[in-house]
Amino acid sequence: MRVYETCETTCTDCKLEIVSAGEYDELTAAATARRARIDAFFEVSAELDRDNPDSDGWQTAYEATRESARSALRQFGGEARDAAADMPVPAESLIVWRCPECGGLDSPQECIGICIWRPSEWVNVSLYRAQRSQAELERGIERSLLGLLSKLTFVRPHEGEWERNWRALQAEARLISDRAAQLIAFTPSCAG
Repeated sequence: MRVYETCETTCTDCKLEIVSAGEYDELTAAATARRARIDAFFEVSAELDRDNPDSDGWQTAYEATRESARSALRQFGGEARDAAADMPVPAESLIVWRCPECGGLDSPQECIGICIWRPSEWVNVSLYRAQRSQAELERGIERSLLGLLSKLTFVRPHEGEWERNWRALQAEARLISDRAAQLIAFTPSCAG
C-alpha cells in the first residue's frame, strides 16, 4: 500500500523495521520512573561513601543512613519491587519499505478488498532496541541498589560491629556504583 509517491522515476525503496511509537513511549515512561528510583537509591548509597565517622560516631552515622534508606524504601521500594511489571513486553516490529527520495511508504499487507488509511506514529526499531537494552541494564542496577538499601534497613549490627558493617555496606555501594558506570552511560546525580 503506497502512502505517498512523487518520484519522477521509480522509487528506490529501502527496507525499514519499525515499532509503534506508543510502545516506545510506554518503554521510555517506565525507564523515566526507574531512573527517579535509581537516583533516590544512589543518594542513600552515597551517604555510605562520605567521610568515615570518628571512632565514636559509627553507630550514629549508621542509624542516620539507615533512616535515609527507610525513607527511600517507603517512597520507592514498592515500585522497585514491582519493577518487572513496569517493563513492557517487547514490541512487535513491522517491516515497511520507504523511499528516501520522496518519503513514499509501502507496507505490504494481505488485501481485504478495501483500503483504510490511518495516520500512525512509528519509531525505528534500532532506537527502540537501544532504549530497551538501556532499561534492562538500569533494572539490574535498581535491583542491586534495592538489595543494598534493604540490608541497611533490616540489618542491625551487634554492639561493637558498627564500623565493620558500615565498611561492608560501603564496599557494596562502591561496587554497585562502579558497575553502573561500566555498564551504562549513567552518572548518578547524587553519587558524587
